[in-house]
Amino acid sequence: MEKTFSLLLDQHKALANRYESLLHKIETNSDMETEYASLLEEYETSRNKSKELLETFMVEKKKVDKEHKSICKESEEFKVKHEILLDESKIRQEESRVKYEVLERKHNSLVDKLHERIECPVCLEIPEAGPVFNCPNGHLVCSKCKSNSCPTCRSKMFEGKSLLAVTVLENIEHKCRNQKCDQLLPLAEISAHRKVCTCRLIKCPATLCEGKVAFCSMIDHLMTDCNHSYAKEDKKINDVTSQKGFFMQSFKVVKGKDYKTDTLLWNDKYFFLTITAKSYWTFHVEMLGEEEECSKFSYQLVLHKNKDIEANNYYVYRFTGKPCSVEEEKNSKRETGLNVSNIMMTKLSRQVMKDEKLNEFKISIAFYKI
Repeated sequence: MEKTFSLLLDQHKALANRYESLLHKIETNSDMETEYASLLEEYETSRNKSKELLETFMVEKKKVDKEHKSICKESEEFKVKHEILLDESKIRQEESRVKYEVLERKHNSLVDKLHERIECPVCLEIPEAGPVFNCPNGHLVCSKCKSNSCPTCRSKMFEGKSLLAVTVLENIEHKCRNQKCDQLLPLAEISAHRKVCTCRLIKCPATLCEGKVAFCSMIDHLMTDCNHSYAKEDKKINDVTSQKGFFMQSFKVVKGKDYKTDTLLWNDKYFFLTITAKSYWTFHVEMLGEEEECSKFSYQLVLHKNKDIEANNYYVYRFTGKPCSVEEEKNSKRETGLNVSNIMMTKLSRQVMKDEKLNEFKISIAFYKI
């Protein structure tokens, strides 16, 4: 409608221009009476159409304005209803939160009481499997700590077993027994968790160190506490991530005793190079990780003369394999790498410098992701 109205206005302007042109011709005494009559008729027709169109436009505008006011009113009503519903929702959420907190406190209180009741008074641990024995007075004791008398009331213990206690321990959450681990897990999941718990105790990879350290604290132990670690001696860990090719190190021959463990960092994973020198020499690499994770990596170890940088001369020994997990037994880990006899190590390491015998050897190592 607006386009039609605009077109009529343009036509009206065109007729006005023609009208002015005609007046100009009349003023110049031109014979334009016929043309003037025709133009005047067209002008009147156009003006009437414009008037009708304007009236129609105003009617439509009033309808639109009325609908707009109605929509605005409905929008305000909806906004008020929305705010009311929002307030009611917040009130219900707060009520639900309070109820949940009350139920949670009751649940935790009940679980604490159950833990207290089935906790063994001797080892102070919650049994993870039955049977759980009870004395004639109802006191409980785990199967490992059962004796002839009740540790609580000293009455004679018989073979009475509490089925209720077993039902409870099978359905409550158990805390991981590893130090500094606060995880609570169902009984069915606790065994699998302990195998991968970052707080589980593992033996130090250093051959001469018998200390047991939490898995997550092993690097700190090697850096600050272990007296058989090159990382503590050098006050750093060799980061070989950016190393192109092999990482080389020289060692002096020390017969009859084990070497300190060398810690290497590659792609955010820690590896430990361990050397033993007794009836024969062993060279193997361990990894700070589970057995499954270790299987995803490999390494190549090259044992060669100290001056043979390219490792292409005589007495060169190469080994390619997968690192063993730091959690494996120490005696078995020694056999997972390169083994060399004392005679061959003597030939490999002996060299003469200014009439003095200097026994050294070099190890080159590289890591790969399978």
